[in-house]
Amino acid sequence: MKSAKPRYAFPQSLLITAAGVLLLLSTVFSQCVLVVPPGYRAVVFNTFSGLEAKARGEGLHLLLPLVQSPIPYDVRSQTYTMSAKQREGNLGGDDALRVLSSDGQQISMDLSVRFYVDPDSVSQLHAKVGPSYIDKVLRPEIRAVVRNELALHRAIEVYSGERREIQANIKNGLKQILADNNLVLQDVLLRNVQFSPQFQNAIEQKQIAEQQKERERFLVERAELEKQRTVIVAEGEAEAIRLQGEALRSSPEVIRLEYARKLAPNTRAVITSQKEFLGSGAQQ
Repeated sequence: MKSAKPRYAFPQSLLITAAGVLLLLSTVFSQCVLVVPPGYRAVVFNTFSGLEAKARGEGLHLLLPLVQSPIPYDVRSQTYTMSAKQREGNLGGDDALRVLSSDGQQISMDLSVRFYVDPDSVSQLHAKVGPSYIDKVLRPEIRAVVRNELALHRAIEVYSGERREIQANIKNGLKQILADNNLVLQDVLLRNVQFSPQFQNAIEQKQIAEQQKERERFLVERAELEKQRTVIVAEGEAEAIRLQGEALRSSPEVIRLEYARKLAPNTRAVITSQKEFLGSGAQQ
């Protein structure tokens, strides 16, 4: 019988080397290919020439390994919220805005800003600010604009009907500042405006006083109307009496009829000075 030939076995060192080469090629290939997902841009930094002027758009791109390195930026719409409620704002805990009005009253409020990174100027944003644009630009500018705007208004103006105007002014002031930093402002929402307990109590007392004053004004107006009605009724009765008197003076027959009407119901006839009979219930 022929003996079976032994199978050829690769040296273990050769297998390890092959695996290392494959891993190296995979790593190099991954550094050569850049895939930018939808809603993103990639800023590319070149070790020799510096930052590329234009960010890479969505899709597949080739890179020089160890020379070019990408930094992704989200250019979709974002909402940044500063709120007193936990887990509602972007930071944990109470992150509400607290400012002073022109008359020194403390005001607390929640604020949400909707914005996005300008897709056409991502490289400029990266060069000026970098990825931490929220902490370096957005948060401090929100605080500054809100503080400056509220300092122009009295607390009662914020409490009453000027809140929409204040919100619009904050939006306009913040819009240009963000634009200068390659951020596009979409909207500003101001809500949950709170005042100090002392101011709130003063407002409530004022409202109670105004309601009482309004009630007293209503009572005065009602009394005046009642007085006018009484005068009108009295004037009407006086006019009726005057007209009746004129009618009696101008027509003696009316006097006799009125006299007969006021006699007792059982009176059958009355002889007048003209010897005429006025019948009351008499048969003809």
